[in-house]
Amino acid sequence: MRFNHLFRVLISIFLFLSSQFIRAEPMLNGIGVHQELGREVFIGALFSESLSNDADTLINNIQPMRMELKIVAPDGLTPRRFSRMWIEGMAVNSKTDALTAQADNMVKFDGMFKGRFLNGDFVSFTNIPGKGVDIAVNGVVLGNIKDNLFFSMLLSTWIGKIPLSSDYRDSLLKVGDVDAGLRSRFNSINPDSARIAEVKAWSEPVAAEKEAKVAEVPKEVAVQEKPTAKVEVPKLDVPAIEKPALDIPAPSAPTASSTSTASSTPAKPVAVAAVKPEEAEEDEGPALTAQTLLARQFYVSDAIKKIRSKTKYPQRALDRGYAGNVRVAVVIDRQGNILNTDLLEKSQYDMLNKEALDAIKRSAPFPALPAEIAGARFEFTVPMRWALPE
Repeated sequence: MRFNHLFRVLISIFLFLSSQFIRAEPMLNGIGVHQELGREVFIGALFSESLSNDADTLINNIQPMRMELKIVAPDGLTPRRFSRMWIEGMAVNSKTDALTAQADNMVKFDGMFKGRFLNGDFVSFTNIPGKGVDIAVNGVVLGNIKDNLFFSMLLSTWIGKIPLSSDYRDSLLKVGDVDAGLRSRFNSINPDSARIAEVKAWSEPVAAEKEAKVAEVPKEVAVQEKPTAKVEVPKLDVPAIEKPALDIPAPSAPTASSTSTASSTPAKPVAVAAVKPEEAEEDEGPALTAQTLLARQFYVSDAIKKIRSKTKYPQRALDRGYAGNVRVAVVIDRQGNILNTDLLEKSQYDMLNKEALDAIKRSAPFPALPAEIAGARFEFTVPMRWALPE
């Protein structure tokens, strides 16, 4: 009797441990290609313990999951442009209290990326229930965000109510039904050893930090033949801001559309192209703080709300059954005047593309930039969607 009882206990323990082992490796849910201005930026993949085609289920279910992306843009991405994608995505898909609660985590996340992303770089965000999110580039773990809700906010930028694009969102919700050619192309993109070594340097202390550590050594221990010049690190006094209460209305779920297609030729790392002046300005800007990050997120949220209030459904488009998605990049000066607009994602219908640009023009000028947002210019993207009434 005792033997049978002990046997059953051992079997239960074995099954439990086996289930934990099986849960350790999420399955591929979908792969998609994100494009801007008709050019590929990265290929992303979503892995989940439980496959699903329902975005809310994946976002709200705390389970082993992983987001992976591989850079395919020939000139790569600046760290600020990469960071802005997540900042804006969180701003338009999350509530104000969630943004405020995750501000420090977002600043930590932003500070992990110390250099330009190159063609062929591999970025991953791994959600481990109870342990948080591991962030890695080219297999090098740069840090951990000890909050599983942070992963849900990251994931919402890909498959939330307002994703990077409707096509990209749909391609990640395929429940494992992924095009073999795209899967093969994704798996073939890998960085070389030299690039991996470069990324490892991102997590190493900078020179000033190393000197600061040397200065902390007691005098009787640190004996030097020559005096070492002290390096004074200037302090940045950033004024605090009031966090306005935002109530961003949740848009309706996007309509299904065709999955993005891509060439099966593997991407290979290439030399970095000449950096544009505006990108150099981004890279040289001050690091984000919780105050500056929230200022950016709240400003983007308010600007998008204003644009939506000015957006119309062209009657001719409605009569003809035209629907679609448009994404516009908007650049403004410090006074809120529009400097430039670009269609990052176009609809197949010109009248919807025109209405997107016209709605932004009708919304100008935008409020002047607050002091917490540095720089002579500020760029944000506006996702817009026209869906036929059911």
